[in-house]
Amino acid sequence: MNKLTQCTVAVVAALSSTFVFAAQTATPIKHVIVVIGENVSFDTLFGAYAPPPGQSILNLRSRGIVNGDGAPGPNYAQAVQRLGSNRHGLYTVDPLRLDAYEKLPQPLLTGVYNPQTLQLFGNIPDARFAGLQANGPFQITQFVNYFDPTAATGDPVHRFFQMWQQTAGNNKRLDMFAWVAETAGQGGDTPGVTADNPGQGGELMGFFNMATGDAPFFKSLAEQYAMSDNYHQSIMGGTGANFFAIATADVAVYNTNGKLATPPANQIENPDPQARTANFYTQDGYAGGSYVHCADPSQPGVGAILEVLEKHERRSNCARGAYYLVNNYDAPYTLDGSPKTLGADKFVYPPQHVPTIGEALSAKNIDWKWYTGGRDAADVTSDALYALIRSLVQLQVPPGTPPTVVDAIAFSQTQPLLYNSIGDPHNGSAVVVGGPLKDNLKGLATMYRDIADNSLPAVSFVVPKNLDSGHPGYSAPARYELFVKDLLQRVQANPALWKDTAILVTTDEGGGYFDSGPIQNIDFFGDGPRIPLLAISPYAKQGHVDHTYYDHASVLKFIERNWKLKPLSKRSRDNLPNPVANKHDPYLPRNAPAVGDLMQLFEFDGDREHKRRDD
Repeated sequence: MNKLTQCTVAVVAALSSTFVFAAQTATPIKHVIVVIGENVSFDTLFGAYAPPPGQSILNLRSRGIVNGDGAPGPNYAQAVQRLGSNRHGLYTVDPLRLDAYEKLPQPLLTGVYNPQTLQLFGNIPDARFAGLQANGPFQITQFVNYFDPTAATGDPVHRFFQMWQQTAGNNKRLDMFAWVAETAGQGGDTPGVTADNPGQGGELMGFFNMATGDAPFFKSLAEQYAMSDNYHQSIMGGTGANFFAIATADVAVYNTNGKLATPPANQIENPDPQARTANFYTQDGYAGGSYVHCADPSQPGVGAILEVLEKHERRSNCARGAYYLVNNYDAPYTLDGSPKTLGADKFVYPPQHVPTIGEALSAKNIDWKWYTGGRDAADVTSDALYALIRSLVQLQVPPGTPPTVVDAIAFSQTQPLLYNSIGDPHNGSAVVVGGPLKDNLKGLATMYRDIADNSLPAVSFVVPKNLDSGHPGYSAPARYELFVKDLLQRVQANPALWKDTAILVTTDEGGGYFDSGPIQNIDFFGDGPRIPLLAISPYAKQGHVDHTYYDHASVLKFIERNWKLKPLSKRSRDNLPNPVANKHDPYLPRNAPAVGDLMQLFEFDGDREHKRRDD
């Protein structure tokens, strides 16, 4: 045998062993697709859903907080919002309760773009809700048409200390959501936000109503496949921290070249209320405070949370000297992998060395990709927004400007509006971006080709373009429904792919919206409120509502169990045990802290695949 033949045999043998290993799954599922929309709590979407006979659910309707028609139910008082007062001028997770709101503050147009000018309306009242009289949950679509994809509503605040204060960490009392949002607002470090104009109204108490026709596709998926009514965002707060948790079951940390360091002073959170304000945090907002040294109980806000954890005998999971990122900062790399500038006025987190699911899969030769809308050039140029922006650019450039120049300007202006940079957490990993794994970060155009030619990897994470994400302000759940529907149709059109695929549909976090479900204290960072989770697969239990306690680490536990991987690190939440059900309360584990691995959403007995639909 010559050297070339020997080399060829060796390569074929290596490739063969790779494919054989990748095929050795613990279940018949060979492909997992995790789809992550944005900013919808469980009750916001499923609050009025009535499950099939034989199934139970915990939501606004089952609790009697609202009726099927969206009107207040016999137990509406459980969710009536109350005014509050802080204790001793310091941050508290348990504000003093005062009188009930007569009616919620009028919802605002915070985060909503004018479709004609593509400029933000600003923090002004949303006239569509002028007649709102509720002082608790209300049906959004009494005021706004669910099926109008341009009818975006205001964006509720969703930050770390604010969510802790709304829920006290367990959500046993449901009456502080509105007061905390209205008084803390988006934070004084956010341009244009002050204690007198915090940028928040009563929009966070709104819900959609499947019983009156809202979200019909999501409703049909719940009836045909499986869902959870006990799946939680991992981190109190917003998008960046929760996307990072989906990729790592952990939290980003401030560092310099991989060593713990102290961030600039203006980037450290201080949720103690400013003098002569009801609850307007001292240093907080989207262009300021976001890091927390949570191992130090003397730090503002930290002691109040540590007291809750100590009461329930929970570890903080906070390392000494570590400043953790609990709110949104931008990823440290550009799309081409170039490092961004760091500094006190640069709200960018440093490159991370926290182990990721991508690294773990690659280490075992299991193929994966993280597909983020807007990464591929075709994602941008095929979008209707690109055509609109190009037409506006054409009107502004001098006559005779070459079309290629117009194209380039339009592309540069459109891509940031479509690409979710904080929803691409592997782009924050120094290991991933600094080596060959960067090639696993792709856009939607690549994903659609991979589905069509049957080359989809074993594990796929899918993030829609911003305008299709369902995020209030610039998107709506109807657009996320259309995105999921299109993706499912593409997968089902390929029978060879569909027959062994599980599609998990969720959101990054609840967006600051109200939710009535109980929360488990796991560590300093959360859990946070419930969010939707649907399991779509030939193996999903039909119409099943699962009450097992889950959070984003459960997605990683499912992948790790199916492909026989170890937890990502000693501190990552995928180390937690599966819950042991409490007979008196199926929603909180008897062996807390614990999170499930999603296996209860599926049935893998015998030839069950052939007993069900072939869709």
